Amino acid sequence: MYKIGIFYKAAVIFLFTALAIAQDTRPTVAILDFEGQDISVQEVQTLTERMRSEIGATNAVRLIERKAIENIMAEQGLAQSGCVTDECAAEVGQLLGVQFMVNGRIGKLGDKYTIDVKMFSVETGATERTVSATHEGDVSGLLVEMQILAWEIVGLQAPQRLRLKRSGEVDKPTVAVLDFEGRGISNLEAQTLTDRFTTAMNNTDKVQLVERGVMSEVLEEQGLESGDCNSEECAAEVGAMLGVEFMINGAVGKLGDTYTIDIKMFSVATGAAENMKSVTYQGKVDGLIVEIELLSWTILGLDPPKDLIKKQRRYAESGQMTAAGGGGPNWLMWGLIGLAGIGGAAVAMGGGDNGGGDNGGGSSGSDIGEPPTFPTVP
Repeated sequence: MYKIGIFYKAAVIFLFTALAIAQDTRPTVAILDFEGQDISVQEVQTLTERMRSEIGATNAVRLIERKAIENIMAEQGLAQSGCVTDECAAEVGQLLGVQFMVNGRIGKLGDKYTIDVKMFSVETGATERTVSATHEGDVSGLLVEMQILAWEIVGLQAPQRLRLKRSGEVDKPTVAVLDFEGRGISNLEAQTLTDRFTTAMNNTDKVQLVERGVMSEVLEEQGLESGDCNSEECAAEVGAMLGVEFMINGAVGKLGDTYTIDIKMFSVATGAAENMKSVTYQGKVDGLIVEIELLSWTILGLDPPKDLIKKQRRYAESGQMTAAGGGGPNWLMWGLIGLAGIGGAAVAMGGGDNGGGDNGGGSSGSDIGEPPTFPTVP
């Protein structure tokens, strides 16, 4: 009975695995070690492995593990570095049962490196796609080139972070901002505030923002609009398709004369919250825009510019912006000013008595008489 139970469990696991594989419609791909010319075998293997890892990260194909390829090659008495022709690669692909094979060549000519990559059909031998790159500089720069080519060989655009690395720009974190959800305000108002937030964030020069047009295209492909993608699950899915590191979403609400702003920035890879900010605001719309601009800095952990802080103070001092629960002029502040004025007048009056009279410099109270004597109650 025990053996039958084990067999039954194994059969169930196999069945579910087979069903999962059958439901996965992504094409199957295997990558052979590239051919190297004037570059060491170890360097070629390292660069091929980088491409293999990055192709897996695209999630566009089902990638065969290197170990499975090595086992097949060993059975055929071959080494990966020795299988450089399309015929050999196609034979290995048939043994692996994959749809496509990827092979390539890395060469060096003077100070320049060249990379040529090809994906072809195992069944027909027809070329599916070819991509290439030229790199001038240290061999380590080829790592980024291999990552970019990994996206391009499966028909996708490389993420912006990789393109920035290639161009030598500072590696800024990539961020996409979804339209804020409007609660008690119109979608148009929510979009306007989102645009102001995005513009202000771009002015920080600390992140690389995805353009609204690019994000709209991705959402349209999913049959969505920016305002429809309010859940974190949807935002993370869009972020993965955009290839960004962080997503920002939020909501702007209105309760009576009070506005609330809640914004969250989270990692696309892990889903963990990077930062969260909330503001409660009461006043004119100009002050609300200032609050939105301030949040574009603080959500990144940055100190806002002094001119923005001055704007916020000006609205506060003019009574156009107050804390939650307040509205109009700050009567407590004016009350304290009034009390201070009364107190100052009293001191001034008392000081006149001390400063004048026969005592000149004033005494410690000798001019004040004794308290009155009250009659005793019988």
